[in-house]
Amino acid sequence: MRKTAALAGAGLTMVWALLAAGCSSGQSGNTNYSQFLQLIRQSWAASTGNVRITRDQAASIPYASMGYRQDGGNEMLLVLGTDNGGEQLWTSSAKVVIVTRDGRIVRTLGLEHDLSGLTARGGQAPAPASAITAPFTTTRLEDFPELGLYGAIVVCNARAAGRQSIKILDQPITTMRVDESCRSRKPEWSFTDNYWVDLDNGRVWRSRQHVHPKGGLIETEIFRPPG
Repeated sequence: MRKTAALAGAGLTMVWALLAAGCSSGQSGNTNYSQFLQLIRQSWAASTGNVRITRDQAASIPYASMGYRQDGGNEMLLVLGTDNGGEQLWTSSAKVVIVTRDGRIVRTLGLEHDLSGLTARGGQAPAPASAITAPFTTTRLEDFPELGLYGAIVVCNARAAGRQSIKILDQPITTMRVDESCRSRKPEWSFTDNYWVDLDNGRVWRSRQHVHPKGGLIETEIFRPPG
């Protein structure tokens, strides 16, 4: 049975303890621990072999899972640790944590340059899938402790860029690509994020997102969706 918990105030030690205890499964603790060790071995093999996660590797993990790459590097496996109020916490054997909401990265931990928080002025930001119906503009407030910046204003415009067929683990998926162009004056920063959105349920299957002014292009793709 999946536990839910907020990321705030929780360190990587707690995240790993939860996963080792089988926080995302109703199976016995011993079985979960064995499966998690298998995840560690496979993710390590991917990181040292300079290859993408294979279909067999992804299929052997009985958890909701996602692949991620940073700046075009090796692909690593992330497993869903918690799903709390729409915020999904994903963690990897490399002790990286990525938190997403509607497929958008809102927090990271363990990257070279971390985003410690992303909120929208005036309420929750529309999901990328909302751009399929109509373009939208969002004013974000983003936190970058490394730069001593909290509540940095980032204005973003999202629009549908057209249908695209993508492949994840050799499986074709028909999606709508959504481009979200953003800019900030302090820090001076501009970028465009891309989301490949399921036309039926709005799930973001793949994304390319910029998380920090100092760099850090994160590519994600869902292997096993939650639920």
